[in-house]
Amino acid sequence: MDEVLTLVGLKDRARDKVSAYSKGMRQRLSLARAMLHNPEVLVLDEPTAGVDPTGQIEVRNIVLDMARKQGKTILFSSHNLDEVQRICNRIALIDRGEIKLYGRLEEMQRSMGQGSLTVETIDPVPDDIVSELGRQNGIKVIQQQDRKLSLKLSGVTTVADIISFLSTRGIKIEQVKREDATMEDIYTTILKEAESH
Repeated sequence: MDEVLTLVGLKDRARDKVSAYSKGMRQRLSLARAMLHNPEVLVLDEPTAGVDPTGQIEVRNIVLDMARKQGKTILFSSHNLDEVQRICNRIALIDRGEIKLYGRLEEMQRSMGQGSLTVETIDPVPDDIVSELGRQNGIKVIQQQDRKLSLKLSGVTTVADIISFLSTRGIKIEQVKREDATMEDIYTTILKEAESH
Protein backbone atom coordinates (compact mmCIF):
# COMPACT_ATOMS: atom_id res chain seq x y z
CA MET A 1 0.00 0.00 0.00
CA ASP A 2 2.78 2.42 0.89
CA GLU A 3 4.42 1.81 -2.49
CA VAL A 4 1.34 2.56 -4.60
CA LEU A 5 0.36 5.53 -2.42
CA THR A 6 3.86 6.93 -2.93
CA LEU A 7 3.60 6.30 -6.65
CA VAL A 8 0.39 8.34 -6.89
CA GLY A 9 1.63 11.04 -4.51
CA LEU A 10 -0.76 10.30 -1.62
CA LYS A 11 1.54 8.74 0.99
CA ASP A 12 1.46 11.86 3.14
CA ARG A 13 -2.37 11.84 3.03
CA ALA A 14 -2.81 8.12 3.74
CA ARG A 15 -4.44 8.72 7.14
CA ASP A 16 -6.86 11.41 5.88
CA LYS A 17 -10.51 10.60 5.25
CA VAL A 18 -11.27 10.15 1.58
CA SER A 19 -14.18 12.57 1.96
CA ALA A 20 -11.56 15.31 2.46
CA TYR A 21 -9.85 14.45 -0.85
CA SER A 22 -10.25 16.60 -3.96
CA LYS A 23 -11.56 14.98 -7.16
CA GLY A 24 -7.99 14.70 -8.48
CA MET A 25 -6.84 13.01 -5.26
CA ARG A 26 -9.75 10.57 -5.49
CA GLN A 27 -8.79 9.72 -9.07
CA ARG A 28 -5.20 9.13 -7.95
CA LEU A 29 -6.50 6.94 -5.11
CA SER A 30 -8.51 4.94 -7.65
CA LEU A 31 -5.31 4.43 -9.65
CA ALA A 32 -3.54 3.26 -6.49
CA ARG A 33 -6.34 0.75 -5.80
CA ALA A 34 -6.14 -0.54 -9.38
CA MET A 35 -2.35 -0.97 -9.07
CA LEU A 36 -2.40 -2.60 -5.62
CA HIS A 37 -2.27 -6.18 -6.91
CA ASN A 38 0.38 -5.27 -9.54
CA PRO A 39 -1.61 -6.18 -12.66
CA GLU A 40 0.04 -6.46 -16.06
CA VAL A 41 -2.96 -4.76 -17.70
CA LEU A 42 -4.95 -1.83 -16.32
CA VAL A 43 -8.28 -0.74 -17.77
CA LEU A 44 -8.92 2.95 -17.05
CA ASP A 45 -12.24 4.54 -17.94
CA GLU A 46 -12.19 8.36 -18.05
CA PRO A 47 -9.48 8.68 -15.34
CA THR A 48 -9.28 12.47 -15.76
CA ALA A 49 -13.04 13.15 -15.93
CA GLY A 50 -14.08 16.00 -13.66
CA VAL A 51 -10.50 16.67 -12.57
CA ASP A 52 -9.03 20.19 -12.61
CA PRO A 53 -6.09 20.89 -14.98
CA THR A 54 -3.47 20.26 -12.28
CA GLY A 55 -5.11 16.95 -11.38
CA GLN A 56 -5.27 15.99 -15.07
CA ILE A 57 -1.53 16.54 -15.41
CA GLU A 58 -0.87 14.48 -12.25
CA VAL A 59 -3.07 11.59 -13.42
CA ARG A 60 -1.56 11.74 -16.93
CA ASN A 61 1.98 11.58 -15.53
CA ILE A 62 1.09 8.62 -13.31
CA VAL A 63 -0.44 6.74 -16.25
CA LEU A 64 2.57 7.47 -18.47
CA ASP A 65 4.99 6.39 -15.72
CA MET A 66 3.12 3.11 -15.26
CA ALA A 67 3.35 2.42 -18.98
CA ARG A 68 6.93 3.56 -19.55
CA LYS A 69 8.75 2.76 -16.31
CA GLN A 70 6.77 -0.26 -15.13
CA GLY A 71 5.97 -1.67 -18.55
CA LYS A 72 2.23 -1.91 -17.86
CA THR A 73 -0.29 -2.27 -20.65
CA ILE A 74 -2.99 0.34 -20.14
CA LEU A 75 -6.33 0.40 -21.92
CA PHE A 76 -7.43 4.01 -21.66
CA SER A 77 -11.02 4.83 -22.52
CA SER A 78 -11.94 8.49 -22.86
CA HIS A 79 -14.04 11.02 -24.73
CA ASN A 80 -11.34 13.61 -24.05
CA LEU A 81 -9.55 13.39 -27.40
CA ASP A 82 -6.78 15.78 -26.39
CA GLU A 83 -5.97 13.55 -23.42
CA VAL A 84 -6.01 10.45 -25.64
CA GLN A 85 -3.61 12.14 -28.06
CA ARG A 86 -1.24 13.03 -25.21
CA ILE A 87 -1.22 9.61 -23.55
CA CYS A 88 -1.84 6.81 -26.02
CA ASN A 89 0.59 5.30 -28.51
CA ARG A 90 -2.09 3.19 -30.21
CA ILE A 91 -5.63 4.41 -30.69
CA ALA A 92 -8.91 2.77 -31.62
CA LEU A 93 -11.87 4.93 -32.63
CA ILE A 94 -15.09 3.14 -31.72
CA ASP A 95 -18.51 4.20 -32.97
CA ARG A 96 -21.64 2.30 -31.86
CA GLY A 97 -19.53 -0.62 -30.68
CA GLU A 98 -17.60 -0.96 -33.94
CA ILE A 99 -13.91 -0.18 -34.34
CA LYS A 100 -13.78 2.35 -37.17
CA LEU A 101 -10.04 3.02 -37.13
CA TYR A 102 -7.09 1.51 -35.25
CA GLY A 103 -3.38 2.24 -35.22
CA ARG A 104 -0.71 4.69 -34.21
CA LEU A 105 -1.67 8.36 -34.26
CA GLU A 106 1.02 9.20 -36.85
CA GLU A 107 -0.29 6.46 -39.15
CA MET A 108 -3.86 7.72 -38.73
CA GLN A 109 -2.78 11.27 -39.53
CA ARG A 110 -1.07 10.07 -42.71
CA SER A 111 -3.97 7.87 -43.75
CA MET A 112 -6.46 10.69 -43.22
CA GLY A 113 -4.33 12.94 -45.45
CA GLN A 114 -5.09 15.96 -43.32
CA GLY A 115 -1.67 17.43 -42.76
CA SER A 116 -1.50 21.15 -43.32
CA LEU A 117 1.56 23.25 -43.96
CA THR A 118 2.22 26.95 -43.70
CA VAL A 119 5.18 28.23 -45.71
CA GLU A 120 6.47 31.74 -45.04
CA THR A 121 8.68 33.19 -47.74
CA ILE A 122 10.98 36.22 -47.91
CA ASP A 123 8.94 37.68 -50.79
CA PRO A 124 5.41 36.90 -51.99
CA VAL A 125 5.25 33.81 -54.23
CA PRO A 126 4.23 34.73 -57.80
CA ASP A 127 0.76 33.53 -58.85
CA ASP A 128 2.10 31.32 -61.65
CA ILE A 129 4.30 29.39 -59.19
CA VAL A 130 1.39 29.04 -56.74
CA SER A 131 -0.77 27.66 -59.59
CA GLU A 132 1.96 25.23 -60.61
CA LEU A 133 2.37 24.13 -56.98
CA GLY A 134 -1.39 23.50 -56.73
CA ARG A 135 -1.24 21.18 -59.75
CA GLN A 136 1.33 18.93 -58.06
CA ASN A 137 0.12 15.52 -56.86
CA GLY A 138 -0.86 15.52 -53.16
CA ILE A 139 -0.84 19.33 -52.72
CA LYS A 140 -3.81 21.62 -52.37
CA VAL A 141 -3.25 25.36 -52.01
CA ILE A 142 -5.70 26.54 -49.35
CA GLN A 143 -4.70 30.18 -49.18
CA GLN A 144 -2.08 32.60 -50.42
CA GLN A 145 -1.71 35.70 -48.32
CA ASP A 146 1.19 38.11 -48.80
CA ARG A 147 4.25 36.02 -47.91
CA LYS A 148 2.32 33.03 -46.53
CA LEU A 149 1.16 29.93 -48.33
CA SER A 150 -1.28 27.59 -46.60
CA LEU A 151 -1.24 24.10 -48.09
CA LYS A 152 -2.99 20.81 -47.42
CA LEU A 153 -0.94 17.69 -48.04
CA SER A 154 -1.92 14.11 -48.69
CA GLY A 155 0.29 11.23 -47.57
CA VAL A 156 2.31 11.15 -50.80
CA THR A 157 3.85 14.62 -50.43
CA THR A 158 6.51 15.56 -47.89
CA VAL A 159 7.67 18.88 -46.51
CA ALA A 160 10.97 18.27 -48.32
CA ASP A 161 9.07 18.03 -51.62
CA ILE A 162 7.50 21.46 -51.03
CA ILE A 163 10.81 23.05 -50.05
CA SER A 164 12.56 21.53 -53.06
CA PHE A 165 9.80 22.69 -55.42
CA LEU A 166 9.91 26.29 -54.19
CA SER A 167 13.71 26.45 -53.92
CA THR A 168 14.26 25.28 -57.50
CA ARG A 169 12.02 28.15 -58.61
CA GLY A 170 14.09 30.71 -56.72
CA ILE A 171 11.69 31.18 -53.78
CA LYS A 172 13.50 31.92 -50.53
CA ILE A 173 11.82 30.25 -47.56
CA GLU A 174 11.85 31.89 -44.15
CA GLN A 175 9.84 29.33 -42.17
CA VAL A 176 7.82 26.14 -42.61
CA LYS A 177 5.28 25.01 -40.06
CA ARG A 178 3.53 21.65 -40.28
CA GLU A 179 0.27 20.95 -38.46
CA ASP A 180 -0.91 17.37 -38.54
CA ALA A 181 -4.51 16.30 -38.06
CA THR A 182 -5.56 16.19 -34.42
CA MET A 183 -7.55 13.38 -32.85
CA GLU A 184 -10.57 15.66 -33.11
CA ASP A 185 -10.02 16.09 -36.86
CA ILE A 186 -9.69 12.33 -37.34
CA TYR A 187 -12.70 11.55 -35.15
CA THR A 188 -14.89 14.09 -36.97
CA THR A 189 -13.87 12.67 -40.35
CA ILE A 190 -14.64 9.11 -39.24
CA LEU A 191 -18.05 10.12 -37.89
CA LYS A 192 -18.92 11.97 -41.13
CA GLU A 193 -17.95 8.87 -43.13
CA ALA A 194 -20.05 6.64 -40.84
CA GLU A 195 -23.08 8.95 -41.16
CA SER A 196 -22.83 9.06 -44.95
CA HIS A 197 -23.15 5.26 -45.22
